[in-house]
Amino acid sequence: MRKTTLWSITVVIFAALAAIAFGVFKTVSQVHVAASRPSTQPSSSQQPSSVDPGAPLNNKPAPNFHLTNQFSQPVSMKSLRGKVVVMGFVNSAGNVVSPLISTIMHNVLYDLGSHHKSVAFVAINANPVTTSTGDVAAWSNKYHILHHWQFLTGAKSQLQMVWRDYFMQTQVVHGSLINHTPGVFVIGPHGHEHWVYLNSPSASTQAIGAQVENILKHVVPLLPGHPSVKIPPARQLAYYPPSIGPSQSVNRSFDLHAIMPGGKMGSVQVGSGSPVRLVDFFATWCPDCQEEMPILAHLQQWDLHHPSYPHVVAVDLRQSESSTAHVKNYASHLHLPFPIALDNKAQIADSYGVSGIPTQALVSPSGKILWYHEGLISWTSLIHDIRLHLPKPAS
Repeated sequence: MRKTTLWSITVVIFAALAAIAFGVFKTVSQVHVAASRPSTQPSSSQQPSSVDPGAPLNNKPAPNFHLTNQFSQPVSMKSLRGKVVVMGFVNSAGNVVSPLISTIMHNVLYDLGSHHKSVAFVAINANPVTTSTGDVAAWSNKYHILHHWQFLTGAKSQLQMVWRDYFMQTQVVHGSLINHTPGVFVIGPHGHEHWVYLNSPSASTQAIGAQVENILKHVVPLLPGHPSVKIPPARQLAYYPPSIGPSQSVNRSFDLHAIMPGGKMGSVQVGSGSPVRLVDFFATWCPDCQEEMPILAHLQQWDLHHPSYPHVVAVDLRQSESSTAHVKNYASHLHLPFPIALDNKAQIADSYGVSGIPTQALVSPSGKILWYHEGLISWTSLIHDIRLHLPKPAS
């Protein structure tokens, strides 16, 4: 009951803070904005209404700061010179809007290909309560971006100075539960402010995709040497070579409690003599995971007429969810025809080397990985790769 009440309070205050945030954003624009640069502005007519198109900034020097990252290393804005900086304000205890920022940054990083080395992905802690390096490290690890960005924190007074300098606001709702201005900045390699927008609270694939595209359109012109980088119309992470995925020689069998089709609780086994399985790691808050669900459901139905193909076992990153009931509702709403195993301690995701979601692994009866892929995958690609990696039938 207490958790339900807090979530109700959060929704109400978030709506109020959204109005405040819009006013703050206008203040940021009035203080910083110079002439617009239409050539780099995405067409607002092509974006979901929930996505803020942002505002260009006037190339003033970005305010400096001295904070500490998740590995207890000192970081300042000046120390990032020479790189384009994508910097968002992130709640180190947040599980609603803040994970969307990490999802967006992860996709921008991937879409940049080798050019991501010229970009620094930075999060500034927007929570005045959970401010330790352990807090930001645990949050980064929970949302699978620990080694892909720098999540900066410091004493409350240090953070307040950064919020003030970048015109961000935060409000404590209860305990460590907060709402804040979800600002995201693009800062040039010489340390000058280039563009700012407010991260959308929408978890739809369209909203996430539009924000990824917006950031790319502002980052690419600032890259050293002005390389020609093709901005993909839709995000689909490329296949990882087997050498990058986890070792194929290790037994990764597991047996977990699971939500079965229809909503009843049961258990599911992978490896340990069970048939070949397609294991899919996901979370309900992940837009690409939701987009992929119809493909996995189609595979489960496909298996009825193609018995050599694997049944699907989805593995939910339960630690990142609000409750098991929430995962049940998600499965019911999408009419998922396969079991959802609950990885309550993230031990299975860790054993499979999961660093981003969705991630798929084709697993043999002995619990060994036959094929491994990270990211959204099309039906055609999924069937093609499963066919290539299925065990040969005994002669």
